[in-house]
Amino acid sequence: MNFDPETFKRYFPLFSQAENRGLVYLDNAATAQKPLAVIDAVRDFYLHSNANTHRSSHRLARRATEMVEGTRRKAADFLNAASAREVIFTRGATEALNLLAYSLCSRLQPGDEILLSTAEHHANIVPWQMAAQRGDLVLRYVPDTAGIPQFDRLEESLSERTRIVSLTGGSNALGLCPDLENIARQLRGRALFWIVDGAQLAAHETVDVRRIGCDFLVCSAHKFYGPSGIGLLWGREGLLEAMPPWQGGGEMIVEVDLYSSNYAGLPHRFEAGTSPLAAIAGLGAALDFLAAQDRAAMAAHEQKLLQQLHREFAALPGLRLYSQPQHNLGILAFAPERGSPADLAHWLDEKDIAVRVGHHCAQPLLRAAGWTATVRASLAAYNTESDLVALVDAVREFLTLEESAAPVGAERRADDLSALQLERLASQRSWQDRYRELMRWGKAIGPKPEIRRPQNLVRGCESEAWLVHWMEGARHRFALDSDSRVVKGLGALLLSQADGGTAAEIRALELEALFAELGLARHLSQSRSNGFYALLRQVMSSVEGAG
Repeated sequence: MNFDPETFKRYFPLFSQAENRGLVYLDNAATAQKPLAVIDAVRDFYLHSNANTHRSSHRLARRATEMVEGTRRKAADFLNAASAREVIFTRGATEALNLLAYSLCSRLQPGDEILLSTAEHHANIVPWQMAAQRGDLVLRYVPDTAGIPQFDRLEESLSERTRIVSLTGGSNALGLCPDLENIARQLRGRALFWIVDGAQLAAHETVDVRRIGCDFLVCSAHKFYGPSGIGLLWGREGLLEAMPPWQGGGEMIVEVDLYSSNYAGLPHRFEAGTSPLAAIAGLGAALDFLAAQDRAAMAAHEQKLLQQLHREFAALPGLRLYSQPQHNLGILAFAPERGSPADLAHWLDEKDIAVRVGHHCAQPLLRAAGWTATVRASLAAYNTESDLVALVDAVREFLTLEESAAPVGAERRADDLSALQLERLASQRSWQDRYRELMRWGKAIGPKPEIRRPQNLVRGCESEAWLVHWMEGARHRFALDSDSRVVKGLGALLLSQADGGTAAEIRALELEALFAELGLARHLSQSRSNGFYALLRQVMSSVEGAG
C-alpha cells in the first residue's frame, strides 16, 4: 500500500497555479479540490454534447442521455447498489435529505417519531423539523454525553412509534464516524426506515450500501473530488417505488392531464426538471478517477496524518482540542484558550493556510458541548506532512503572540488609548508586522462584561462586538468589547481617533481613507473589513443620534 501524496496532488491543477503554489488547503470537509479529469469532463460536455436528455432524438441528445445513464451505472457500482434504478441524482446531500423528509413523512401519522442525533449537520435536522411541524410528528435524539452521541445506546430512544432513523455516517464538525454495524444490529427487525448521511463518509471510505444494511444513503460529489451541484440518493428499489414524488415537472412524468398526471418509473420520477448535466458528466469522471485509485492506501495516508496532527496539537500549550483521532474521518477541531477562533483562522489565512471556523452547520452539537465555535482542519489524500508542519508552526506562533498580548488590569468602562501611536502602526514595513502591531493594540481594550447586552451588539462584525456611547459635555465617549483580538485592534484604531472628540471633529475624520492607507482594506479579509466598517457606522450613527 504505497501512496505518494505529492504524485496524487499533481492531478489537481489548482495547486499548480502561481497564486496557489504555497497554499495549504485544509478545508476538505467543506469541499475537495477537483482533478483535471473532472474539470475536463465538464468542459468537454459543453464543447461536444450539450443537449437535454431522453426525449430529444438528435445525436447530441442521445450522447447526453448515454452519458447520464452511464454515470448512473458508475454511481451504482460506487455504492454497490443492486441496480442503477436505485440511484437518484440530486443537487447534493441536502436536497436528497429534503426529498426523503418530504416523501417519507407524507405517509406518517401524527405522533410517529423520527430519531436523529446531536452530531447531525443542519441538513439532517432542519428538513425533519419542517416535516414534523407539517405532520405533527415527534423528534427524538440519541442519548449524548456533552453533545457527543452515544450510538451504542440508540435503542433507549426507540419506541413502537419510531418510523425514521436518520443518522450521520461521519460528523463534519468532529470527524466522528459511528459504528454502522452496531447501529444496524440495534435497528434489525424494526418497522422503520434507516437513513445514512454519507456526505463525509463517501469522501474517505469505500461505501457498500448492501453491507451497511441501511434503507437510504445520501452523499455529495464535491466532497469526493467531484463537481459541485450534484449528489446521490440511494434507496432500496421497493421503498423508492412506494414513495410519492417530491417535485413535479419535466422528466418525472409520463402523461399529464388537466387534473391528474401519471408519474414515470424509477429513477426518473424523482428527477424533475432539467438535470445538472455538466455536473453529472463531472461526477462520472470523478467516479472513474476514484475507481483508478487505491482507496485503502489513500485512507491509510489520511489516517497517518490525522494521528500525527492530534499528537502535535495535544502538545501545544494554550490550545483546546475538541476532536479525537479514534473513529475519525479526517478532522481536527480546536480553538485557542485565549483569543477567538475567528482570529486564529484569520491568522492562518494570512499564512495561506485554508481552514474553516464557526459552528460548521452543527450548532446543536456545539451548544450541547458548551462550545461557541471551533477551527476545523480537514484532510484529503493530497495533503502532505509539510502541510502539517506549516499548520502547527503557524498555530504555535499565534499562541505565542496571544500569550504576549494577554490583557492586564481590572475591568473598566472607558479605555485609555493615549499610548497607541498611529505612526508606529503605519511604520511597520511588512503586513505581518503591521498585523502583529494591530493585535497588540487590542490589548488596550479591556474586558467589559457589563456592556455585553443585545442592545449594544454591533451588527455586521464577523466576531461579536459590543459598543456603547455616552456624552461628557460636548464630547463623545465610546467603550468597546469583543472576544476577537483583531476586532479589538480595529476598534482601538477607530476609537483612538474618535473617542473624546466633538461631533464636528469626528465628522471631519477621514477614517475610511485611514483604513485604506494602512493597507487594511487590501490585506484583511472581506468579513474583517466589514467589521471595521460596521464599527465605524455605529460610531457615526451614535454621533448623529446625539445631535
